[in-house]
Amino acid sequence: MAQTQRYAVGSEPGKSSSSIALAVGALAPALAAVGALLANRGVTPPFGGFLLFAAAIPLSLLAIVLALFAFLRARGGRNRSAVFKAGAGLTFAALTLAAVVGLAAPSANYPRINDITTDTEDPPDFVANLKLQSSPGQSMAYRPEFAAIQKAAYPGLTSRVVAFPPEEAFGRMREALENLPNVRVTYASVKEGRLEAIAVSRLFRFVDDVVVRIRPAPEGSRIDIRSRSRVGKGDMGVNAQRIESILATLH
Repeated sequence: MAQTQRYAVGSEPGKSSSSIALAVGALAPALAAVGALLANRGVTPPFGGFLLFAAAIPLSLLAIVLALFAFLRARGGRNRSAVFKAGAGLTFAALTLAAVVGLAAPSANYPRINDITTDTEDPPDFVANLKLQSSPGQSMAYRPEFAAIQKAAYPGLTSRVVAFPPEEAFGRMREALENLPNVRVTYASVKEGRLEAIAVSRLFRFVDDVVVRIRPAPEGSRIDIRSRSRVGKGDMGVNAQRIESILATLH
């Protein structure tokens, strides 16, 4: 006949450590979800919500260590309840760690620059969008050291010359911007040959600034585009992909 394992009151092996592991393991996904939700709803700045989201990584690692310790103690003492709690905490933490790291992993494939342009020698300037920043007047100048990095990462991203007049090029570029998801045109001047816009990411509501410059050329028009993230050292390739999407409408 099987015997039920009995322990002295308060002496169950792994009881406390498994409870802590479960609590920390459950807190990790909750923290990631709250960070994303607060940023998405505009309750906190995008970067603040992202930091809460990223904090789930060390919290998950801590929960994994605690869960393994509790699991070994509970298993050694044959405390099934504690083994279950430790396993649950480990599962929560591992899934959260995989999800958060999985979202961030692609950034390793892209250079740590957040400002991309088709003309690195004479990049288009932002004018209207200078006033739309959280700190108006903050420099949005292109950093010269980005040029070599960009050319190595995106060698095909260069100015485009098209065989139609500036007015037609302007109309096509405006339509291309307006058709991009989560993009709003903030300035448009046919006379100046300049369009400016802002793009907002879906989850954390990060803001990128976009400018299109159109100049007359002997063959028709020369088009240059610049896309810049307001925060962060890298952009996970988003700015280059946006420029390529706009240029693709010219084919």
